[in-house]
Amino acid sequence: MENIYTYIMEFRGGTYTTQVKSNNLEASIKDWTDRIHEEQKQIGQLGLKTIKEIKEQLLRKDSDEKPVILNGLVNVWYFTVSTKKGFGTVHIIKTEKE
Repeated sequence: MENIYTYIMEFRGGTYTTQVKSNNLEASIKDWTDRIHEEQKQIGQLGLKTIKEIKEQLLRKDSDEKPVILNGLVNVWYFTVSTKKGFGTVHIIKTEKE
């Protein structure tokens, strides 16, 4: 069953919010990186090389940068990204599809 995953990213002074429909958290990460690639022109501080860095970092099987569920919360995760252009934080919120 698909759910909606809302990604809220703080990066280089900007806040970028994107939603994807995915079957699970892991699939949503790939879907999110694909979506920000598609929306790159709308995201001021995020170039194609930086998006590629983020995607490679998150999708590597041995990556340390995996979402961590926040203590005391349900369906809310957090992770960081570190690129040549800067450091970013990302929150993920899962909601059921209406």
